Amino acid sequence: MPGEIKPPPEGCDVHWPYRADPPQRLKRQDGMFARYLERGGLARPHEDVAGFLAAEPGNAGDMARFYFFCLILDQLAKEDVPGEFLELGTYKGGTATVLATMARKLGRTLYVLDTFEGFAAADLAGIDADKQMEFADTSLESVRSLVGGESVVFVKGYFPATAANLPPGARYALVHIDCDLYAPIKAALDYFYPRMSPGGFIIVHDYSSLHWDGAERAVDEFFADKPESLIPLTDGAGSVVTRKARAKPAGQAPVYGMWQSAAHGGLSDWLGAGWSAAEDWGVWGIGPAHTLLIPVLVEPERDLSLSLDVHASLLGARTTQEVDVLAGGELIATWRFTAAENRAVRSVRVPARTMLAEGGGQLAVELRPRDLRTPVALNPATPERRPLGVALHRIRTGSV
Repeated sequence: MPGEIKPPPEGCDVHWPYRADPPQRLKRQDGMFARYLERGGLARPHEDVAGFLAAEPGNAGDMARFYFFCLILDQLAKEDVPGEFLELGTYKGGTATVLATMARKLGRTLYVLDTFEGFAAADLAGIDADKQMEFADTSLESVRSLVGGESVVFVKGYFPATAANLPPGARYALVHIDCDLYAPIKAALDYFYPRMSPGGFIIVHDYSSLHWDGAERAVDEFFADKPESLIPLTDGAGSVVTRKARAKPAGQAPVYGMWQSAAHGGLSDWLGAGWSAAEDWGVWGIGPAHTLLIPVLVEPERDLSLSLDVHASLLGARTTQEVDVLAGGELIATWRFTAAENRAVRSVRVPARTMLAEGGGQLAVELRPRDLRTPVALNPATPERRPLGVALHRIRTGSV
């Protein structure tokens, strides 16, 4: 019958005779690729695949993986998802060459993290105790030679210790995790998930391979209480992908009288300048001023009550911190943080006239720490180099 799929010859691995067809938009023979180019498509599969194929011969049988990255490139460009790219676990650099090409086309930086010496012995434990040392037949020099240095930063060493070499406060649009074992995958999800831009992609290789059980367990455990769902892919080792949940659209009316959590990026649409990437507990204010953009959709007849669940960075010689609170550029309160009374719910009252004067549907509220020193300056034993100010956990708004 025409189009009948015949079984592979005996002894032949099934993916070799049946390599994945490209997505229709990337097919040259039916004219769709020309239309794709006319509409501004960025992928050039016949050129971009060279490094992917050169890194390992087996990659030729896993073209579904390559084509998925091509589609992600277009989606990131279409939605203008901000942030850098990162790969943890690169082996010989096959997928890193694809991600580096994508990063260059979008004007981003790709961070490539690996031991470049194979597994860390300490990770061959627990669910991965039956695994052997693998992937040591590589080097930083050979990967750099294949991937190239433009728009790429290579970081050699064991993760999560190497996270100290990443830029403080960085956000990521795409994170590709391919380190096979439970411990490094779990550490990567713990670190990068709160640093993902809304709409950013997290891809974990080997999730449904049935060989790397630690990968599946790490992903399942981490996302068990997260709003994102797992989407399995059809590449050779069964990658899985999620996209960081988007916050409510900017300008959406606050839910008066109810707490809004800053954990996992839950307040990203209310955060202006001066905030780090959200973490699983909330978000740090960075630098001399942290701006909150409070939605105001109707002409207020009463004053606004604004309550923040916050704490300050107190360390070493800094045992107290004073923070000025401004609304519409006007000083409305000064909060004092001490070791005895650090994290607490602190409230301010914003006059209706201030909200009316602001206009534009948003009220700018600034938190300005008076003593701005980095933790490492206060205590050299602390690796934190960001100028931490106020940590935000929750917000509650109401009328008074």
